[in-house]
Amino acid sequence: MKKKYKLVLKVPKTPKIAYNHGRFISSLIEHQIKHFHDVEKALLKAGQKLTDISKIKTELHASKYLKRMTALLHPQGAGKLRKAAQPKKTRNRTKAAKRKSKAKSKQGKWKRK
Repeated sequence: MKKKYKLVLKVPKTPKIAYNHGRFISSLIEHQIKHFHDVEKALLKAGQKLTDISKIKTELHASKYLKRMTALLHPQGAGKLRKAAQPKKTRNRTKAAKRKSKAKSKQGKWKRK
């Protein structure tokens, strides 16, 4: 069964300038890196080196680290590529259904009280 929603909002595309490889990381990303670093400490196995997060300064380095940590936390999705959603086909209405809806709209427009 398909779910039907009353309101569906269109989300605009992210502008290309939103991500810049060379830009310094924001405090939000810095805190996210710190939280992932704490998780990394807990998951670290004997003989593995801990990542030096003090060297992560740009969005490129941050994205690589966060991608690696996310793959560590969710191994089931690490190698899978996600497919882009296919645009939904519009529902074809029959001529009879179009006439009925047209007739209903005209009735409401010309009703007397």
